[in-house]
Amino acid sequence: MLLHLLINTLIVGSGYALVAMAFRLMNSVSPFFNMTIGAVAVLGGYTAYWLLGLGFPFWLVVTISLAASAAFSGALELLIYTPMRKHGASSMVLMVASLGVYTIFESVIHLLFGSQYFTLGNVGQSNMINLGFTEVPLVQLLSIIFSFVICIFLNYFLHHTFMGKKIRAVNDSADLANIIGLKNNRIILIVSVMTGLVLGVDGLLVGYDTGLEPTMGFNLLFKGMIGAIIGGTASLNGAFFGAMFLAFSENVGVALFASEWRDLIAFVIFIVFLSFRPQGIFQKKGE
Repeated sequence: MLLHLLINTLIVGSGYALVAMAFRLMNSVSPFFNMTIGAVAVLGGYTAYWLLGLGFPFWLVVTISLAASAAFSGALELLIYTPMRKHGASSMVLMVASLGVYTIFESVIHLLFGSQYFTLGNVGQSNMINLGFTEVPLVQLLSIIFSFVICIFLNYFLHHTFMGKKIRAVNDSADLANIIGLKNNRIILIVSVMTGLVLGVDGLLVGYDTGLEPTMGFNLLFKGMIGAIIGGTASLNGAFFGAMFLAFSENVGVALFASEWRDLIAFVIFIVFLSFRPQGIFQKKGE
């Protein structure tokens, strides 16, 4: 029982973790509640669905879908949020703008693909991987692996590369970073493209695992945001483990009650942390 609970936690938590890390990374340089994060992930999944329908080979589908998510995320920053930021838009105004973009995007997906439920194929579900003590669908195992690999890579990038140090400088103090000559908007654009790639991976994995629907973006954003808030402001590791904690709590609730309680449990945890520990489990030194 406990073993299956832990495995389900890793499976569900890996999807949450990818969005939570993207949310945390984007929020570190552009601190506003960006609703379009969910839309970027959805775009990756639906781009793959469209290309598979046209008969494109798998490797090209993955490449184009990830590129589309990255380009979409970068374009939103370059064409919408950067000009608004230059004109002095507040975080609240940026959030409302992102909500408008998300609403338009969801409507376009409805018009192009309808409200039906789609899957990208049964490759990941039909290929079962024997772990000795249980069997796991290939796509779910890949989701776990990718979440850990991306977390390790992003941590290395942020702490051991020159661009990563620039990103951390903007996170520490955007005004000071601007004073010493860092081009904040350029750094935000680079981070937007990076988060687009991460979200594109999540969109593909969700599409192969649980399937696609036009409204899935908000649920992805909601769970990823809660994971990031639970983890706190310390690092990407906080977002990763916060997402795993959320998945574990949800799975415990599902085991005790029913699957219909999953979203309610997530919302209750969200309220509890905002009320009693808004800084999250992990926090920066000195906070």
